[in-house]
Amino acid sequence: MKAPVKSPRHCLRLPTFFVLLLASQSLLLSGCTSHSALMVQQVEQQTGNQQKIQQVMDALKITEARVAVAQSNNVDIYAPTQMAVAKEALAEARRYSDRFQADPDNVNRSISLFFGDSMGDQALALIAKANTALDQAENNKQQADAIFGAANENFVWLKTFQAPAHFTDEYEELERTQQRLIEYVADGNPEAARQGLPRLLKEQRSLEIAAAQRFYLNDLTQNLARANGGTVDRFAPLSYSAAIGALNQANGVIAQNPRDEAAVLQAKANAEFSFAVAGAVATDMHNLSTMDRREMERWLILLETKLFELGTTLGAADVRDHPLLQQLQLLTEASKQRPLPAQQEPSLVAATPATDDTAVAADSSAATAPAEQAIDQRMSQLEQSLSEQIKALSEQLQDMKSANQNAQVSPAYQAPQPAAEPVRRQSLFGY
Repeated sequence: MKAPVKSPRHCLRLPTFFVLLLASQSLLLSGCTSHSALMVQQVEQQTGNQQKIQQVMDALKITEARVAVAQSNNVDIYAPTQMAVAKEALAEARRYSDRFQADPDNVNRSISLFFGDSMGDQALALIAKANTALDQAENNKQQADAIFGAANENFVWLKTFQAPAHFTDEYEELERTQQRLIEYVADGNPEAARQGLPRLLKEQRSLEIAAAQRFYLNDLTQNLARANGGTVDRFAPLSYSAAIGALNQANGVIAQNPRDEAAVLQAKANAEFSFAVAGAVATDMHNLSTMDRREMERWLILLETKLFELGTTLGAADVRDHPLLQQLQLLTEASKQRPLPAQQEPSLVAATPATDDTAVAADSSAATAPAEQAIDQRMSQLEQSLSEQIKALSEQLQDMKSANQNAQVSPAYQAPQPAAEPVRRQSLFGY
């Protein structure tokens, strides 16, 4: 029987050492692997948080800019409820964004302790709600633009003619009427707004005419009120009536189309000229009424002298041996028979190339046509002016004749005494 062999103690410890070494390395490697995975997970979470935060901020910025544009386009007037919803949703979304901008981890935290969406998801949902409300508001604005386009333009013209300042109550009533119609559109009932629109447009038209008449003709109207019963009304009633007719015609032009500025200004100029004529006639009539017979004769002689100078310019014969109205008629006929001057013929012929007689004649005729038209227009204006003078002088002389007759039969008239000759008044023309 063999005796047992005893191994050295260090031979048993060597394999155990390697086992322990391998075990420690395994533990070390597994710990490193776990730590690396945790770091990767944290980096991915932080990246995801930043992406979601950026998504919320971009959407919030775009929607807030959209609200600003809507406000500048007065969308809130036609959709106040929808705009209020959009603003409220954006304000709440902005509060959430402030929280997870302060702490990015909040973007994925629940809005409540136990359940609910994350703050980031809730912010995106609120932004979507705001955009939906804006879509509805802009749709209301488009419908309102189609319905109230003419009414809005009328309000612009009313402001141009200063209706809010001079017709405050009427203007504010029109604004309230339109606001009631706008509320129909905001409530989703545009048909009711369309039914009430014709009355609004009619009332706007009436106020626009009144405002435009005051805007353009207020000065003339005030002058008319001051002149009523004054010198012009007493001494030139016919001219005064003609001026009133011109003013009424200007009011009619405005009533027809107050926005036709050229026609309105022309009618206003005609009325102003008519009042100026009436004032001049009244001044002459007043001065004539204060003249004695010798001064009146001097005035007639001076008038005939002026007509003689005019006739000399026209190449007419001396017609001072005819009555005054006949003198004017003869001068008018002389102006019609006056030959046309040919002042530009030499220069036109010199400028025409010497080709053939037919071409020269055609070019000369074409060149003198504008000059002939200008002369014809000048003669027509002169004829019209003379006709108006004839009419005015006829009326003045008729009034003078009546005044003289009244003076002859008036019992209050007393001839001046030869011993005390009265001081002679100076006439209109310096005599």
